[in-house]
Amino acid sequence: MNQDLVRELDIIRQSRALEGEERSALSYQRALSIIKAYPDKIRSLKQVEKLPFIGVKISGLAEEFLDSGEIAESQTIKTSERFQTLSLFSSVYGIGPNTARRLYNLGLRSLDDLKVYYGVEREEIDVLPGEVVEIEGKPPRQEHGKPLAREPHEHEEGLSDSWIRIALGLREDFTKKWVSAKHQHRRGKPESNDVDIVFTHPDAEKVKGLCKRFVRKLHQRGMVTHVMHLSGFHGHNPLRTTHWDSLEKALTVFILPQSSPFYRGTRRRLDLIFAPPQVYWTAVIGWSGSIMFQRDLRQWAKDKLGMKFDSSGITRRYDSKEIHPKTEKEVFDLFGLEWVDPTWRNADA
Repeated sequence: MNQDLVRELDIIRQSRALEGEERSALSYQRALSIIKAYPDKIRSLKQVEKLPFIGVKISGLAEEFLDSGEIAESQTIKTSERFQTLSLFSSVYGIGPNTARRLYNLGLRSLDDLKVYYGVEREEIDVLPGEVVEIEGKPPRQEHGKPLAREPHEHEEGLSDSWIRIALGLREDFTKKWVSAKHQHRRGKPESNDVDIVFTHPDAEKVKGLCKRFVRKLHQRGMVTHVMHLSGFHGHNPLRTTHWDSLEKALTVFILPQSSPFYRGTRRRLDLIFAPPQVYWTAVIGWSGSIMFQRDLRQWAKDKLGMKFDSSGITRRYDSKEIHPKTEKEVFDLFGLEWVDPTWRNADA
């Protein structure tokens, strides 16, 4: 309904995030999420001023957009070399805003510059079974002949230089499109950077270790070519402050076998998540909403109900009692919220 205004504000949000201004970026993210969810076409400043979490600064930008159809600051940012370069660099797996700024300050401006800087060789992306890609700062670990990266944390800078070289080498083989929105895109978006699949099993004990066994099988068949992260299960911790859940998961690079009628030789990002049956529905919700949607759910559970929520479970904070909803809707009922269809959980631009 108000997507043009949302896109203009999102340019500023992206710029703030790339420059390390996280609080400002969060303010813009919340504002554009609220504007996106507004059910009517915004035609006046009065409508904007009635919306929550939108201050004088963003109201002024909205008024400028209503008057001229664009926001001058957004247009200036969008055409700047710095913004375009930082956006390009941070689109490479393993490069976060801090590294992107460092590379820019060194004078790098293009993907070709990055490939020269990181010494990318095309043959380096084809990691053979038994070969280990070294992980910066730690001795390399090996699991099923595949390289393992350390577990990422929220706001943490990217992965090792080795993974950045691999991501750069694979970049031409990646495309965004996976399947049409009517099939697997629960959020209703026609394109995606990756695909997330949540698995479970009626027997909770059989879920443990299933991730590694499954990835090993895919790798043996040549369907998983790289593993950026591979973790085992550990118990839900209500005192944990980070938001990287405790489920078994593998973040992989996937390619269809040549025998498939859909084979195009294109590699895609595929994340495999394995949840015990009792937390399956929290896992589904946790992996099918946008960042802002997830953040607001966690905040609501904490502030209004004294609960901790993430994709690995729900617990009461005062006694650590685990609560296991039997359906996706039960999660919303437990939180006292109206049901939100997956296609409405995309609060991003």
